[in-house]
Amino acid sequence: MLQQGSGALRYSLEGFLKRVLHCAPCPLTEEGLVEAVLSDWAGPDQARESISARVRASLQATNGAFTSVAEDKYMLRHAVGDDLQNLSYQYLTETGQPQKLGDILRYLQKVTGRGRGELMSRVDLDCDPRFVRMDGGEWLLTEWEPVNDHLARLMVERGQRRGELSSLLALLGEEQDTHQYQIFYPEYDPRFTVNGDVVECLLVEREVAVASNLDTNLEEEKVEELKTEQTLMTQKLDELASVPTPQLVAAALQHLSLLSAALQERNQAIPNEVLTLFNSEDLAGIESLMGERKRVGALADDLASFVTKWSESE
Repeated sequence: MLQQGSGALRYSLEGFLKRVLHCAPCPLTEEGLVEAVLSDWAGPDQARESISARVRASLQATNGAFTSVAEDKYMLRHAVGDDLQNLSYQYLTETGQPQKLGDILRYLQKVTGRGRGELMSRVDLDCDPRFVRMDGGEWLLTEWEPVNDHLARLMVERGQRRGELSSLLALLGEEQDTHQYQIFYPEYDPRFTVNGDVVECLLVEREVAVASNLDTNLEEEKVEELKTEQTLMTQKLDELASVPTPQLVAAALQHLSLLSAALQERNQAIPNEVLTLFNSEDLAGIESLMGERKRVGALADDLASFVTKWSESE
C-alpha cells in the first residue's frame, strides 16, 4: 500500500484516498478504504470512528472526486475538468514537479490574464481526481508515484548518505518494477538536502556512511575530508587541555557570544522567509517558521544571559 513514514511528507486524507483508488485494480468499499487509511495513513492516536467519519465525508462530498458504483463501492470519477483545471494539469505535467497553490495561481494569472481573487474562488483542485494534495500544501498529479520514502529506506539500509540524483533513481529502478511516473522531490522533504545534482539523506549518520563501503557515490576526497575534520577536532581538544583556565573560560564565553549574535541575526531575517511562504500560501510552513522564530529568539536570549552572568563573575 501507500505507507506514509513518520516525519515524512504525507498526503492529505483526500489525496491518500485518490492515490489508493488510482492504484487499485477495481473499485473499493468504504470499509476497505477505512482499513487502508488506518493501516498506512492515520497515526496511532486516531480513533477508528473519527477516521471512518472523515473517509465517509470525503467519499460523499458534493461535486467531489469520488463516485459510488454497484455494491456500495467507490472509484475515482472520470475527470471532466474546466479550463482552469485543465491548465493546472498542463502546468504540473510540464514542470514535472510538485507545486504550491500560489505558484499554480501565478501561472494561471499569466496565461489567462484573470485576477488572483477570481482564480482563488474558481480553482478547486480537490474536486478533480487528477490532483492530489500533500499535507504541506504541495499539489501533485494522482498518476505520479512519489518515491521519497523508498529512497530514504534504501539509503538507510545501504548506509549511503549522499549520491547523484540520477544514480539514486537508477538504484530505485533496480528495486522496483513499476510503469508509473516516479517523482522524487527532496526539496520539500526534511529528510534530504540538495546541492546541485547531489542529494544527501540526513537519516544516515556520517560515521555510518564512512564506515560502510556501500556508499559508492561518496567521493573519496569527501571521506578524507571528514577524517581530517575529526583529526583536527581531536587535536583541538588535546590542545585545550594545556590552555590556562582563565583563557579557556574567556574563549568559551567569546564563542557563545558570537553564537548568540548569529542567532539574533537569523531571527531578524525570519520575517522575510515568512513573507515568501505567505506569497506561496504555505500556511503550514508559516506556522512552523513562526514557532522556530520563538525558539531561536529564546535560545539567543538565554545564551546572552549566560555570557553576561559568567562574565560578571570573573
